[in-house]
Amino acid sequence: MILIFSEALLTTGLGHLGRCTALAEILLEKGNVDVRIVLHTDESFPDWFYPCLIYKENWKDLNNLRSLLDSFLIKEASKGLVIYIDSYLAPFSIYEELKKQSDELICIDDNNRIPYPIGSTILNPGYPGLFIEYDKSKYKVLTGKKEVLLRKPFRDEFVIPKRNIPLLKVLITLGGADPNLYSEAFLNILCKEFPELEKHLIIGPGFSNEKNLASLSDSKTFFYKNLSALEMRDLMLTMDFAITAGGQTTYELDRCGVPMVMIKTFENQLGNIRGFFECQGIPEITQPVEIIGIIHNLLTTQNR
Repeated sequence: MILIFSEALLTTGLGHLGRCTALAEILLEKGNVDVRIVLHTDESFPDWFYPCLIYKENWKDLNNLRSLLDSFLIKEASKGLVIYIDSYLAPFSIYEELKKQSDELICIDDNNRIPYPIGSTILNPGYPGLFIEYDKSKYKVLTGKKEVLLRKPFRDEFVIPKRNIPLLKVLITLGGADPNLYSEAFLNILCKEFPELEKHLIIGPGFSNEKNLASLSDSKTFFYKNLSALEMRDLMLTMDFAITAGGQTTYELDRCGVPMVMIKTFENQLGNIRGFFECQGIPEITQPVEIIGIIHNLLTTQNR
């Protein structure tokens, strides 16, 4: 049995759910027959396709967690229980309990969030782990771009189409929540400065500004909500450029060959943004207004 513990809440976790869904797909493809996801979630739970059973439980409550593990008949199960945990919120005590209960505990990490139980495996799926000095005397460490967990449509073979020159379509994707209201700032700027461009904006489950966004839009603005992985991939493939937060979506855009610029929306994206900049030259902006110069430069260069 393989259990994957994660969270998908209004304020955090959509990226976790995406990569844990990908992880479950990959584990099943490798021949594991009993893979389950245990998810702390709320009304923001997205209506995606899931490859395995989803248990919606607040597993970060220790009593709930123990009851849940008992219900899975863990103690009567044969050896070989592997547990993955992907969380920004779970305390050490939860990790410690899961370490006791499992044969192998794999902690998915972005920024060395907490000290994990000694003997655990740390999986940092992407660039951030390259810049973190994990204590390898205490942990087995798996990291780098080769460890990225992409959902199946992004792992499938597909043709990357030619982009429009000059660019015509811009994707704005800022993750599940937008605490800085960058979506409004970008949309306002693009509608005023570049009315000729199509603006395609992904509204995350934690967004609370849909009315404001609608008021800022023009006739070439398109909104999307609750896209499946396949729908997201197909949308990305039609885009000429993307403005993105620095989370899991960067790897999906990269897989689709979409030129992009990144903006940090949460502190845990720093390592990812650094990696894309240092390893692939993908630019970062720190304020939405900076997008004006970048798009002007693109249009000027492409029009030559």
